[in-house]
Amino acid sequence: MKQLDLQEAFLNQIGDLHILHQLFDVLPDVAFFIKDSRGRFIMQNRRSQDYSGVSSELEVIGKTDHELFSKDRADIYRASDQQVIKSGKPTLNTIEPAPENSDRLIVGSKFPIKDKKGRVIGVAGVHRIIGGMRDTPEWYGHISKVLNYLHQNYALPITLGDLVKRSRLSQAHFERRFSKILGCSPIEYLLRVRIRAARELLEQTDRTITDIALAIGFYDHSHFTKTFKQLMSCTPFAYRKRHQHEV
Repeated sequence: MKQLDLQEAFLNQIGDLHILHQLFDVLPDVAFFIKDSRGRFIMQNRRSQDYSGVSSELEVIGKTDHELFSKDRADIYRASDQQVIKSGKPTLNTIEPAPENSDRLIVGSKFPIKDKKGRVIGVAGVHRIIGGMRDTPEWYGHISKVLNYLHQNYALPITLGDLVKRSRLSQAHFERRFSKILGCSPIEYLLRVRIRAARELLEQTDRTITDIALAIGFYDHSHFTKTFKQLMSCTPFAYRKRHQHEV
């Protein structure tokens, strides 16, 4: 694709990736980091440095979570890093305890970093604090389980009632807390997860659009196309034409 060739050619010209620092430092509520496969920090933005209790990035490069945070927190972060590294797949919008010893939570996503041969050599992540909620330990594990369920079972005919039952909360509390964390309703989030899966299938396979629609949980071609266009501002056919890799 000419667009992908243009993108790759431009990115290959970049000589200094530290522009990432400047970009993420202007987002004061977002922590960004890169770690190698051994869990050593390679890069952190200012917000991430604040969590680590250091005054400069040089103080944290080469250190691991276990050298910076309490063991219980570090064990959780290390386990989720290894999940990404071993699977080669990202984890999206997972909920974990905040780095400091408090009842606050973070919601974050992690992506594998691959070398030029496609081998996973590390993980990059972003997260932000979830604020303004009380009795955190009482409910966050259930919301996290709901998110995991959505990501693993998005192709099933999931209803709001199904998710409410899994949350062990009242529907009103579940919807309010879910929206506070993710910025959208549970069903809107489910549709986003399905459309993300559709994008991968459109890019990487030659399956028909109807087949993809059914495979990711939509009941017909029309419903899928309408939802895809609402979220992506183009039809699935147009998206495939623009982005599909050679398979």
